[in-house]
Amino acid sequence: MSLEQLRGRFCWLTSVVVRTDLRPSTAVVELGSEGGGATLRFEGVLHATVCVADPDGDLVDEVLVRELPRDGPWPEEARHLLEHHDNRRALQWLTLTGPGEVEILAERFSEE
Repeated sequence: MSLEQLRGRFCWLTSVVVRTDLRPSTAVVELGSEGGGATLRFEGVLHATVCVADPDGDLVDEVLVRELPRDGPWPEEARHLLEHHDNRRALQWLTLTGPGEVEILAERFSEE
């Protein structure tokens, strides 16, 4: 199931795995939902913050994956990430909110 198919459904955070021992570094975020879930994959992780309230599956209020442009202004709410910007490529920014929060900034994003 894709992230778009989860829109409007009750879903929860199943797992977050960040691997810095791989080159490029990776992060995998799994979301569960009745009838399926979604797996979000990030490569070339530049920044990751995970604050999970319930290790058995935080509920998810909102999941956004936005592209931060190579050129041009970034949204105000992404200003704290500017130190990771190198003007070589657009970056992918995940923000997941609920009782817990997950934020990932990476070079590439894909979903399953």
